Amino acid sequence: MQRGLKNLEAYLSRHDRFIISTHESSDADGLGAEIAFAELLTHLGKESIILNSDPINEKFTFIDHDSEIQIFSPEYTISNIEEYAVFVLDTNDFNNIGNAYPFLKDRVKEVFIIDHHEGGKDKFEHNFIKAEASSTCEIIYQILQHYDHDPSFKASQALYAGMLFDTGSFRYPKTSPITFKIASHLVENGASPFKIYEYIYENNSLASFELRGLMLASMEILHDGRLIMLRLTPEMIEKTGAPFSEGEMNINLPLTVKGVIASLLIKQDIGGPVKVSMRTKGDLDVAEIAMENGGGGHKNASGYKSPLEFEETCRKALDDMSRFFT
Repeated sequence: MQRGLKNLEAYLSRHDRFIISTHESSDADGLGAEIAFAELLTHLGKESIILNSDPINEKFTFIDHDSEIQIFSPEYTISNIEEYAVFVLDTNDFNNIGNAYPFLKDRVKEVFIIDHHEGGKDKFEHNFIKAEASSTCEIIYQILQHYDHDPSFKASQALYAGMLFDTGSFRYPKTSPITFKIASHLVENGASPFKIYEYIYENNSLASFELRGLMLASMEILHDGRLIMLRLTPEMIEKTGAPFSEGEMNINLPLTVKGVIASLLIKQDIGGPVKVSMRTKGDLDVAEIAMENGGGGHKNASGYKSPLEFEETCRKALDDMSRFFT
């Protein structure tokens, strides 16, 4: 924590103008962290632009109710971009921010990472990576406290949303007493647990419900019912018209079934790369598998991009996961 804060202080002292970004297919943790961190930069007298590669999933738009987040396009420009440095939140790889990466990578001054995922050990030394934190929003809250900035209602709602999402409603292993203390303060500042849960988990479109049905119909039950694999294909998205990001959230469904200890989702958006998401219970460490394939994440929740075709990726992912069942 102290090393991360010193690195951050030094970075802030070197620059006055910043671009804030998060990983492609942004989720509540990345978005919430961006909104709250931008508020801190304003508090510190710095300038900032939030720039993401993908549009915000409709269910997360309440996090950015003032429309602060700009979405990159081929026509996007930033005046005097060479005067900006970058903050990358909720991923330890600059390349993971998506289509905005080629636009930024050779034009900005520096890049600083704030993240909580395992992997990328070579980046721990000069950034702010706290792998034991429940979420990036938890880290951002602690940074706000370090700078004596009490988050506004907007920032409190954003941070609570990110923590709720990345802890699986405060039940994943990295949820700690610190997590609950932070959540308590955010609720005191106006964040509504009921409304935020409703926004994220009880606000799905009918199309996403149809998509879930197609994904469940694709499932394979393996290793005596201990592993379930789902597919999310471009054809499913085209047929239902549902957002790809809503399909991604179904990765956790198999783990609600008694006896299932591992869930595997092979997914591909229309025109996008093939990706693998893995979820497990207990001591089954999928972060190791993800890092072997150029990805990362957490012990029980990780993923990576695959260079292989869809069905070949399915076969390889199943083979990788088989180590847990031999």
